[in-house]
Amino acid sequence: MEIPALTTGNINLRPIDEKDIAALFSLFSHEKVVRFMDIERFINVSEAVQLITFFRDKLTSGEGMRWAITTNGRDELIGTCGFHHINRTHYKMELGYDLLPAYWGKGIMTNSIHRLLQYGFEELQMNRIEAFVDPGNTLSSQLLQRLGFEQEGKVRQAFFQKGRFVDAFIYSLLQKDYKYDMQF
Repeated sequence: MEIPALTTGNINLRPIDEKDIAALFSLFSHEKVVRFMDIERFINVSEAVQLITFFRDKLTSGEGMRWAITTNGRDELIGTCGFHHINRTHYKMELGYDLLPAYWGKGIMTNSIHRLLQYGFEELQMNRIEAFVDPGNTLSSQLLQRLGFEQEGKVRQAFFQKGRFVDAFIYSLLQKDYKYDMQF
């Protein structure tokens, strides 16, 4: 399986590769980026190399796909977004995303995720796309709600990360409820 390049407005989503090692290290070594994630802040560039290998392995196995987020005129990775836990039997998958704080609040992630949803529902023919969000991550919850996701509830102690059990809100969007013509 290959990851296609996707565009929307001034946002480009492209496959992640070795030229992104330094940018991935910068992204995931930022405490604000990994605060609510299940990974520790990167402290060595080799972790970015391992992450690229991880993304490729998930793509090869059909379990996931991840894109680099870039803006028109600049090919530098400023964030990533994609799907994991792809389950073709049940036509569902999980959404994940991250972005450098300097780009927060500019509509970049809203437009990136909107384009991914379009790809997931139209091209991959998924019925359900879900996301798990730390209850403290209000910006992520607001993003998903703006995109039409419905909060289904709270999964208590859903994950063990950074030495403790954490709750998660579960959000979902069904194909029948997705509005392809949303304007942001």
